[in-house]
Amino acid sequence: MKLVAGLDSAQLLTQMRALVDRGNAVEADLLAHLGEVDARRLYLEEACTSMFVYCVQVLHFAEGVAYKRIQAARAARCHPEILEAVRGGDLHLTAVGLLAPKLTKENCAALLEAARHRSAEEIKQLLADREPRPAPPTFARRIAEPRLPRTTQVALPKVALAVQAPAAFVHPAPKPTEPLGAERYRVQFVADGETNAQLQELRALMRHQIPDGDVGKILARAIAVLLEQVRKQKFADSRNPRPDRPVSSPNEVCSRHIPAAIRRTVWERDGGRCTYTAADGRRCDSREFVEFDHIQAWTRARSHSIDGITLRCRAHNQQRARIDFGERHMARFGRQAGPSTGFDSSSLQR
Repeated sequence: MKLVAGLDSAQLLTQMRALVDRGNAVEADLLAHLGEVDARRLYLEEACTSMFVYCVQVLHFAEGVAYKRIQAARAARCHPEILEAVRGGDLHLTAVGLLAPKLTKENCAALLEAARHRSAEEIKQLLADREPRPAPPTFARRIAEPRLPRTTQVALPKVALAVQAPAAFVHPAPKPTEPLGAERYRVQFVADGETNAQLQELRALMRHQIPDGDVGKILARAIAVLLEQVRKQKFADSRNPRPDRPVSSPNEVCSRHIPAAIRRTVWERDGGRCTYTAADGRRCDSREFVEFDHIQAWTRARSHSIDGITLRCRAHNQQRARIDFGERHMARFGRQAGPSTGFDSSSLQR
C-alpha cells in the first residue's frame, strides 16, 4: 500500500493499465484451461459431479463468476476468437455470456467487432436491434388493496400463488430455500391450480390436528411421509425389514436385482452419498442421482455382496463405465444414461 501511495499520478495510471492488461491475459489463459478441463471431464477426478461444482468447491469461485467463466470457456472452444478478444481487453466476461448464444461461424468475427469495448447494456441493445422481439402484450393488473391494520388482519395460508406476468417482466427465479437463522428456512414455490386446490383441501381436513392451518406444518408432514416412501423404494429402508427370501433356483443368483438387505446396508454404510475419492483424499459426497455401483462390473462378477457394492453419483458411475468399457461402447447407451432411468454402468454388456 505504501508503494502505491508513493507513486505519482502518471506512474499510478501507467501501472494500472499494465495490471489490467496482465489481468486480461491471465483471464484468457484461465478460460482456455477451464475449457480443456471441461472437455476432458477432469473435474470428475477431483471428486466433483460437474464443472460448476469444481469451480465453486475446488477453485473457490463465487457462483456467478463460475457460471460466467464456464459459459465463456465453452463458447471459446467453439470460437477461439473469443480468447483473443478477452486477452486484448475488447470483451469482458459478461459480454461473452451475452454473445455466446448468438455466435455462429458466419457471424462470429462481425459480432465480436460490433461488441468491442461495449458495456453490457449496450450489447443487450445491440442484440435486440439485430433480432427485434415482439412488443409485450397490453394487459391490466389489479392493484393490491392496502394491508389491513395488524389487529384486524385475516389469517391467510402461508403460500404464495404466482400470477403469470408477460415474458418481458419475468425475473430470474429465487433460490428455493433461504436460511433465516435458528434452523429456520423460507421456502417459496409456484403452485398450479390443481396443486393449490389439493393443498387447500388438505389444509381444511387437517384443521383438527393443525388448528392454525399453517401450510408449513402441513408440508413438513407431507414431506416426511413421502421421504419414508422414497427411502423404502430406493434402499429398502424399513422399521421392520423382512428377512431375505432364500434363493430357489440357480437363475436367481445371476439376477441383477440387488437384495434389499445389501442395498440397505450399503446405503447406511456410505451415508447415502457418493463415495468417489480424489487423489488428494477429497470425497465427492454428492447426494443427487446416487446409484448402487458394483466395484467389479456386473458382467464379470455376476454376484452381489456388501463389500462388492458402493454408492456412486451418476457422473462418477459413468466415468467408471467409460474407463471399463470405453467411450465408443458407452455412446451406445447414451439415451439410457439420463437421470430418470436408474442407469447402472456396471450392468453394461460387452
